[in-house]
Amino acid sequence: MSQSRLSYLFKVYFNKTATPNERDELMELLMHEENDEQLKMLLTNTWQAFNSQQQLFNDKQGDDMFVNILNIEKELKNVSPAIIVKRSFSWVKFAAAAMFIITAGSVYFWLNNIKISPQTVQAKIISTKLTPVIAAGTNKAVLTLADGSNIVLDSMGQGILAKQGNAKVIKLNTTTLAYNATDENNQEVLYNTLATPNGGKYQLILPDGSKVWLNAASSIHFPTIFTGKERRVTVTGEAYFEVAKNAAMPFKITVKDMEVEVLGTHFNVMAYDDENSMNTTLLEGSVKISKGVIKKMLVPGQQSVINSTGEINIVDADMEEVMAWKNGWFQFNAADIKTVMRQISRWYAVEVVYEGKIPDGHYSGAVSRDNDIFQVLKIMQSGGVRFKIEGRKVIVLS
Repeated sequence: MSQSRLSYLFKVYFNKTATPNERDELMELLMHEENDEQLKMLLTNTWQAFNSQQQLFNDKQGDDMFVNILNIEKELKNVSPAIIVKRSFSWVKFAAAAMFIITAGSVYFWLNNIKISPQTVQAKIISTKLTPVIAAGTNKAVLTLADGSNIVLDSMGQGILAKQGNAKVIKLNTTTLAYNATDENNQEVLYNTLATPNGGKYQLILPDGSKVWLNAASSIHFPTIFTGKERRVTVTGEAYFEVAKNAAMPFKITVKDMEVEVLGTHFNVMAYDDENSMNTTLLEGSVKISKGVIKKMLVPGQQSVINSTGEINIVDADMEEVMAWKNGWFQFNAADIKTVMRQISRWYAVEVVYEGKIPDGHYSGAVSRDNDIFQVLKIMQSGGVRFKIEGRKVIVLS
């Protein structure tokens, strides 16, 4: 095949003028090793010449293009076709948010035009026999009422589930629980707890209208009515808050031995016991972080990081990475394997063990949390790490 023919097919494909036969011909040529160098040149030239305002194709066309390039089941038996990488910057920048380029049976994972395999080199697909699907997490949680009784929310229909003090506990839909005040003049303060298991997530609307999103293996302990001079809740795990404004009644969150105080703002708190730090990230408004006598103020875009020694550091946050879980994605930026696997463990409710030497690579990129674990691990294998699944145990191989 002449270079001019490949160049022509490449051009008409991305100009959306290729015929079905020309698209098939291009997909076939992408699988031939002798075309690697020219393909790399064409991709590089396309990237460099690209106008970020140019609409190359809509979302469906982008997804179709991505799956066709992977052509998983037909051309490469060891890569899953279901991984549609996050379009946080949309597909219009030639899959600039994240892109896989298949060449000679190898995979490159690109993020903003940067190859990010552990040593920034190509990684051969490793064929490891993985067992059946372990599904992604879903909307599930348990509500513990003031008397200690439990309601498994994912087994309940919509409507009023209970009455707690002067609040009706209402399941609005499959994702959200709400507390609505009644007309009764009942100021009795009762406390409820909403908890998600590994593999669960849920949303909560508090009595003041504040909204909370719980990640997997997380909980919030809260009153059924806010009285007095403050609104106080206790959180474990990870939660995102959109706090209703009330200057006369500050909103305070207790997280282990840390306190977050706000008036009305959007922020994320991450404080899992198995993580190396407690992180509070501010999206809008302002918050005050307190730990003992140490107090720090955050402005939007900043993150407080409290390490194991209790020191509070203020850093600029990667908002895409912080908010990925709420938006339905795993997203990493040079994360080590243990950091990645902790998130996978919580979301898929699996045990992770390491066999032999722990891989020392670092991983970046994004993938949908809607995929089953088999598909996510297939993507990670392209970076050189291998896995074995036994029941609900994921073994990371050296």
